[in-house]
Amino acid sequence: MLTTPPSPTGIWSTIIILVVLDIIAVVLRFSARRRLKQKLQIDDWLCAVSLVLVFGCASIWFYGLSTKSLGYPTPVDPSELQERSSLTASNWTIETARKLEYSTLCIVTPLLGTIKLSVLFFYRRLFVIDNHYKNARNLILIFMITVIALWATASGLLFMFTCGTHWRAIYASVGDESTEGMCLNGLDIGYSFAISDFMTDAIIILIPIPSVWKLHLSWGRKLAVTGVFLLGILATWASLVRLIVMVWIRQIGYDPSFDEELLLSNEVYYLNLEAMVALLASCLPTLRSLFTTASVDSVIRGVRSMFSLRSGSGTDSDSQLSKQKTPPYDGAGYSAKGGIVIRGESADSRRSWV
Repeated sequence: MLTTPPSPTGIWSTIIILVVLDIIAVVLRFSARRRLKQKLQIDDWLCAVSLVLVFGCASIWFYGLSTKSLGYPTPVDPSELQERSSLTASNWTIETARKLEYSTLCIVTPLLGTIKLSVLFFYRRLFVIDNHYKNARNLILIFMITVIALWATASGLLFMFTCGTHWRAIYASVGDESTEGMCLNGLDIGYSFAISDFMTDAIIILIPIPSVWKLHLSWGRKLAVTGVFLLGILATWASLVRLIVMVWIRQIGYDPSFDEELLLSNEVYYLNLEAMVALLASCLPTLRSLFTTASVDSVIRGVRSMFSLRSGSGTDSDSQLSKQKTPPYDGAGYSAKGGIVIRGESADSRRSWV
């Protein structure tokens, strides 16, 4: 059920597994670059930064679980059971849960921003050969990079200064009259952030599809390349799940009949789930060179070699790419630099993939 977090054991398992998978994915990403003797670029370093931020999010969960301030019902005296979630109720556990939620929001916002930027810079590495301002692909990607950078910065500042500089108000109970009017509506901010997060994920997933389908490739190969990029659907799915959770939390509002600690735990859990899955998904398309079996190569088939982008439109970038110098080709599907190329394609389209 999305309305309640998993059991503490389930949370421990999920977070540990995802952190380990993220570490493996980022390490393999760097190993793939080294294997192909390629320089590390900004998309790789952004993934490394994202991994550090993932460690921060995981640490918050581990602390919350170990102190039972996240993932557990609010501990109360049985005689006070009916008033355990009063709007004026406040104890160490609830206050700690609020602090951990606040800390998570301040970390997850730049984390999601760096992951999205990493994907966009990866697209730019693949698609943009000519950096001229008239290049439509370059302009679109620069525009999206700017939008995401502003979105992450603005969202982070909004969460950080929800109550201005009235820091005590962030952790105070909802019904504390002494903090009335000091804070913005946190539910509305979280809901707006979830919507914009899902929308930007969906847009980023769709960006490469038109260029893929302009390639002079067979339908099967186009579908294979499209599938590589659609691995990012994992991140979009996670953001959609969190959006659904936020819709439910917003509908509940500050209903005292619900345990506040479990509500906060639910929000923090799905924030972490989305971020960790997104980092994993962002690394998957770059790991092709680490696999050598024919079955894998047939699915992930030298993406960059396909991106000669020689569409019928004949743009300036398309014509320039056809003039690029290519490494020797052995006729069996491999270039001298270790990248797989498309069998049967013309020589000017054979380029090793990232």
